[in-house]
Amino acid sequence: MKKVWVNNLFIYLGFLVIVILVFVLGLQYQHHLQVEATKTYQPKTSVAFSVLFPISFGLLLGLLRLFELLRKTGDWTINWMKLCIFGVPSLYVSILPLLFWSGLSISYNDLPLGYLSITPGTTAHTISGLMFGFLLFYVIERKIKED
Repeated sequence: MKKVWVNNLFIYLGFLVIVILVFVLGLQYQHHLQVEATKTYQPKTSVAFSVLFPISFGLLLGLLRLFELLRKTGDWTINWMKLCIFGVPSLYVSILPLLFWSGLSISYNDLPLGYLSITPGTTAHTISGLMFGFLLFYVIERKIKED
């Protein structure tokens, strides 16, 4: 029993180190892209990274759930209700900056919650991206077959 606890401790600590490294390196790279965007007046790369980084970081945070599911047996299912109710709106809010900077002739007034694409700060986009990425592993379930 104690050996399992120690193994889990090292697994979680190793995972924590990876999460911290990805977080710090991602923020440094995002800062680099923002500096480049101010020099070149081309914010598309910075905006794309600021949308994709929280989603991928949320995926990283949900990765432990995938490993937990791989140890179980049964049929893979997707909780579509959870994905539609939480996933679709969070994906929409997180990609709003991409829609705004995509070059499409769409005004932010034309989009539901479009004002979020021009608000200062990135809190709404970051939280929504983290939520969407994290949720992607939490809508997957394993159901035991009943004969």
